[in-house]
Parts: sequence; C-alpha cells; structure tokens
Amino acid sequence: MHLFLYLRNFSILSTKLLKSGNKRSENLKKNIAGSLVVKGFNIIIQFLLVPITLHYLDANVYGIWLTLSSIVLWIGFFDVGFTLGLKNKLAEAIAKGDFIKGKKLVSTTYITLSVIFIPLCIILEFIVPHVDWSSFLNVPQIYNHQITLVMHILILCVSIQMVANTIGAVVAAFQKVAISNSFTVIGNFISLIIVYILTKTTTPSMLYLSLTVSFAPVFVMIVASLFLYNRNLRTIRPSMRCFDKTFIREILGLGIKFFIINIQVVVMYQSTNILISNISSSLDVTSYNIAYKYITSAMMILANIMSPFWPAFTEAYTKQDFKWMNNIFRKLSKLYSLICISIIVMVLVSPFVYSIWIGDSKLVPWKMTISIGIYSIVESWFYIIAYLINGIGTVKLQSIISPVGMLVHIPLSLFLGQYIGAIGVVASMTMLALIYNLVFTIQLQKILKGKATDIWLK
Repeated sequence: MHLFLYLRNFSILSTKLLKSGNKRSENLKKNIAGSLVVKGFNIIIQFLLVPITLHYLDANVYGIWLTLSSIVLWIGFFDVGFTLGLKNKLAEAIAKGDFIKGKKLVSTTYITLSVIFIPLCIILEFIVPHVDWSSFLNVPQIYNHQITLVMHILILCVSIQMVANTIGAVVAAFQKVAISNSFTVIGNFISLIIVYILTKTTTPSMLYLSLTVSFAPVFVMIVASLFLYNRNLRTIRPSMRCFDKTFIREILGLGIKFFIINIQVVVMYQSTNILISNISSSLDVTSYNIAYKYITSAMMILANIMSPFWPAFTEAYTKQDFKWMNNIFRKLSKLYSLICISIIVMVLVSPFVYSIWIGDSKLVPWKMTISIGIYSIVESWFYIIAYLINGIGTVKLQSIISPVGMLVHIPLSLFLGQYIGAIGVVASMTMLALIYNLVFTIQLQKILKGKATDIWLK
C-alpha cells in the first residue's frame, strides 16, 4: 500500500508540474504517467525477485551472482556511447522531419554495434576459462567451475543485448519513453516467473538462474524490434543499404562524450560489488544490494520521471525554447524536496520493511541503510541536472570531469574501506556525487540563463 501511495503522489505532483499547455508538455505528461506505471510494476518485480532468489540460493552465493553480473556489465564500455548519441541525433532529425537521415542513423548504429560486439563476445568467451575466478572474487575454490559456466552465458547474452538495446534509444527519440522502459519490465517479469518455477522444481543453481535472468531481456528486445520495425517504426527500419559511414562520426561526435561519461558510471557503480567483495565479503555484497534496491527505488521512480525530459529537452534546445526549459527546471527543483522526504522516511522504516521483505532485518546493517540513504539524496539531484544537460547535448564538461572521478573512486574506496569496511565504497560515491552536483548545477543554470560559453556550452 505504501508503494502505491508513493507512486500516486509522484504521479500527481509530476503532472501538475507540467501544466503549460503546449504539445511538448502534453507528451511529457503522458510519458511520465506511463513511465511511473511501468516503473511501479518493475519495482514490485524487483522487490519480489530478491527474496525469491535469496530463497533459491543462499546469501553468500547470491552475493557471488551479483558480483558476476556487475563484472559482465563492463562490456557496456564498448558501446562507445553509440546508443546515447543516436538518441540525441535521432531526436534532432525527428524534430526536423528528416526521416531519411533517421533511417541512416539507425542503420549505421545497428551495423556498427554488431561489428563491435560479435568479435568482442568471441574473444571474451575464449578468455573466460583461463581466469581463476575464485581468487579474483575472494570466494571458495569449489565455486570456480560454476562461475566459469555462468560467465559464458552472461557474456553471450549481454553482447547480444548491447546491440538489441538500440530499439530502446530509437523509441525514446520519438518521445515514447514509457514504451521504451516497458521492454526491461517485461523481461524482468518473465525472469520472475521462471525463477519462481525454478525454486519449486530444481535444486539451487547459479547456472539455471543465469540462463533465466540473461535470456529473458534479450528475447523481449528482439521480439519488440521485429514487431515495431515492421509496424510503427517502418520509416526508419534498419537496412544494410542505408549504412552510411559518414554518420559514424556524427553519432560519435556526441556519443564519445557519453562514452567517457559512461566509463565513470561503470567504474563507480559496477565496480561496487567487486570492491565490497574484496574489502569485506560476498555477504556484505548481498547486504549492500538489498539496501540499495530498497532505498534507491525512489531514484528509480525519479529516473523514469526524468527519462522523457531527455528527448524533450533535445527538441526544446533545438528550437531554443529557453522559457519552457527554465519553467520545467524550477518545477523539477520542487519535486526534489518530495524525493528527499521519501528517502528519509524509507530509511527510518527500513528495519520493518526488511523483516517483511526478506524475513531478516539483521541481514542489512543499520549503518549500510543510512549511508545509502545519504548517497541517494545526493545522487537524486544529479539525476535531475544530468538528464537535462544530456538532453541539451552540452556534455563536454562531464566528459572531462568524469574520468577524474573514475580515477579517484577506486583508491578512495579502498582507503576508506580499511577503516569503515563496505561503507567506505558508498562514502566515496557520495563524496564524488556532491562535487558533480556543484559543478553541473552551475553549468545548467548558465545554459538556461543564456550565459554559458566555452566549456560550459560544449
């Protein structure tokens, strides 16, 4: 009941924020409402999946599984910012009614990503058996063979998914973000059903879990692509004949900046499980992820509220509609206060939630929940400003600062981890987020006031 009231209040407030009467705002209202429904459903799925998976495996093996999943997501490095660059460039082409260019952009992206990820997948599959995974993850040797099999599956599925994910960027560029978000939700729902069946019919196995959780999203993305490109998106359906290498540079011109930013994102967020596993144990990986999934559900809702603003700000900036952008930013600033209050309440009631959710409130230390709560409050503001800046496309400053954060995060986490354990990793993330908030808030205000120049506008 708490979750549904929470979602309802977000929906009411966010739609009120957009009462400006123009078409762009109307599209945003529809996308936000749809995204909140989709994300609400996804949060429920994720919440159900955690205790079911914990019941299927145990807390230590679950921690190993989470760490492996984080490692494989590093493959996303090799996207080189293509899908994010495509989203902006395709949104610009759509705003100008240039669907011929749109088709070329989409075709070029699919083919280029295939050229990247097919050979990469083959190389990584060859390397996997030669790695001593037990030593690397600080886990008993008995798990090494099973980890190797799981890694083979994860690498194959993630590689395919990196190409298939293009459909999400394409749909988002048409300002149909709710539909784009639904792909992930459907995949997660299928995973939930199958994992539940596994708990009733099989013995605990990371191998079975990896097959289920990895193949489901890939299947959904492929089916969605086949359906949409033969119906609603027929005008920009990818074709080998429409590949144009000149568009690689155009997509990468913006995409490479997103790529540099994403390197920092991957290092900061996907390395967390690995760092905690080495600093502490796989059990603390489980504790961190349970607290993170719970507390950051507010951020997940915020992310879906913000997702439609990315292509909307691309369109608004293309048309130089600064009045609308300033109005939206002021109202989103008010939304942030509700998010902060929600996170504080979630932290306070967390022991009660954990006892009902996973059946053991002691599995997650109180200090871990508090630290993630503080981090979520800080990071939520970054979500707001980053989505708007990314939509505008002025991301060079991010591409410069992000590598600095990447270089600082791991040694800072290891240093703090010596004194405060797993909490040190979260503390490092929070410190860096505070610095980012300061710099990028200044940048966004300069842009919206028309005073940005040089590095602030590139």
